[in-house]
Amino acid sequence: MGTAVNVLEQYSALIDTRLHQRRDPAWLRQLRESALANLQARGLPNKRWESWHYSALDFWLAQFGEQHSLAPITPDETAPHAALDIPDGHLLHFNHGYLIDQQLQHDERNAFQLLPLGELNERDHAELLNWLRVTQHVDPLADLATALAPESWVLVIGQGKRVKHPIVISHRNSQPGSQISQLIVWARANSEATVVEHFSSSTNDVALHCAHIATRLDANSKLTYARINRDGEQSQHLGVVESHIGRDARLQLQVMESASADHLRNRIRNGIYVRLIEPNAEFIARGAFAASDQQHIDYHFTVEHLSDHGRSDILMQGLATDRSRGVVNGRIYIAANTRCNDGHFTTHNLLLSADAEIDTKPELEIYADEVKCAHGATIGQLDEEQLLYLRSRGIDREQAIALLTEGFLKAGLLDSGNHALNEFFTEQLLVALPSSGA
Repeated sequence: MGTAVNVLEQYSALIDTRLHQRRDPAWLRQLRESALANLQARGLPNKRWESWHYSALDFWLAQFGEQHSLAPITPDETAPHAALDIPDGHLLHFNHGYLIDQQLQHDERNAFQLLPLGELNERDHAELLNWLRVTQHVDPLADLATALAPESWVLVIGQGKRVKHPIVISHRNSQPGSQISQLIVWARANSEATVVEHFSSSTNDVALHCAHIATRLDANSKLTYARINRDGEQSQHLGVVESHIGRDARLQLQVMESASADHLRNRIRNGIYVRLIEPNAEFIARGAFAASDQQHIDYHFTVEHLSDHGRSDILMQGLATDRSRGVVNGRIYIAANTRCNDGHFTTHNLLLSADAEIDTKPELEIYADEVKCAHGATIGQLDEEQLLYLRSRGIDREQAIALLTEGFLKAGLLDSGNHALNEFFTEQLLVALPSSGA
């Protein structure tokens, strides 16, 4: 407990200093102060929290603080950009939480805006500002990002606009230390867009990244959002994804972890919190991870059906080998006095070594009668009969394992409706596959 309090005290002091240094508009200062108060009241998560049972955040942060300051580091503008092969995408390059470059397609510059959070105003963004004021974050890390992120950015998809090219946001870590990033996406009514956040590192030293994204989908909007973790071999990634989905709106989510290095010891915890707040809201999620070496990969979903005729469908495919650990937890909540909600959570997992571990806990919490809900989880090993069949066709055991695991993980890929983007998802996933079996 003392360690967690010490870390919280350090963060509180850093935030207090930043509040005095910044020249934020009054509404934003109040937002940051409120986030700090919430963080201090609830404290940082620890293993006594049910949703953090498998990820010892207090220990991780204390361990990191013994080597590095918890204060966000400054940008390294000389660092090369990550090489991302996505044809015709809008590219936004961030380093250590700071925007350092952007390459936009000229034919769609009027379809969306990227604004610093502090430039929002009551005349043009009253709806969003009110939403930010009243929204209560489920995860204290969202409060931490709100209070301490050196730059917070807002991506506004214009009303009735369809952004054909994916908006690719590359977060690059090039030095050891702490970074905090925050992105708010507002998909206005009848709009459509694809946003890809890609996290990577060019350093193998210890690094910490707290990354928060909040999305608001207005009526009849459609957002495809992908979150791809390719962090460094000693990185710690603490992610928070929050979404409020309005009437007839649809969010498609792709998550994946695909780090590759000789000695992976990185830790990832992504908390995904989705609220279907108006009728006919829809949430579709697909995810895949391949853990190896001593990786720790934790995905936690909470989906709340708060209105009528909502639909959620989550499928996660996980694989663990060597001494790695995977965690997949999911909770679907159906509120009282709602009708005709449909919620599904499924996770399939493979263990490729005796020392690997995967923990999974799908949950349903239902307070209404007219529902259609299901959940399921499997943990197993590769089918020896399938391996035997492939080997009888002249394929050696190592290659047979690679073929079976590739097919298994591909089931966790989303069809984005964009062929080039689908190929990018596949390429990013397959780089993490283990080269040999147990």
